[in-house]
Amino acid sequence: MKAIWNARYDSKEYQYGTEPNQFFKKELLKLPPGRILIPAAGEGRDAVFAAQLGWEVYAFDSSDTAQSKAIKLASEKSVNLHYDCIDAHQVRFPLESFDAIALVFFHLPPEERQAFHQRCVKWLKPGGQLILEGFHKKQLGFSSGGPKDLNMLFDQDELKLDFQGLNILSLKEKKKILDEGPLHQGNAIVVNLLATNPL
Repeated sequence: MKAIWNARYDSKEYQYGTEPNQFFKKELLKLPPGRILIPAAGEGRDAVFAAQLGWEVYAFDSSDTAQSKAIKLASEKSVNLHYDCIDAHQVRFPLESFDAIALVFFHLPPEERQAFHQRCVKWLKPGGQLILEGFHKKQLGFSSGGPKDLNMLFDQDELKLDFQGLNILSLKEKKKILDEGPLHQGNAIVVNLLATNPL
């Protein structure tokens, strides 16, 4: 997978743009800055935005090409990131490390997804917030982005199970028009999830 993502990101152009995901931006602006984890951070659009707001940003991705572009973008915006090149199943943090975790279009095979999502629950501080936007299973018929494997797409019931232990504030299927760089363009069906770790 690393080779596939390196090839995808091997361009001067930012494949998903340099502006943050709109759902992530809207929700992050409601929170006081703290420490945030951004898995599958790609070329850094969301991580850099969070850092500009004063968050201490921890990010990772399996692609070192993406990492290089993210560090370059951070430098251009005069912010710093803690950005590691590592696979999701290898990532470890202490319990209750983060005030927020943002999962933006991060799709894994079901067995990996469930395990990783449960680790995210454990990494959230009491009162910490999870922000997730991903492609719904209905996205399979659209060409605007996302995995072509139905099992890697989301539905609400799966996400409820994955994030057991959190208080779900909002969980919605939504139609939207994506305009996020060359690889996310056009009509899409997504799932938006907001949840908090109980105090």
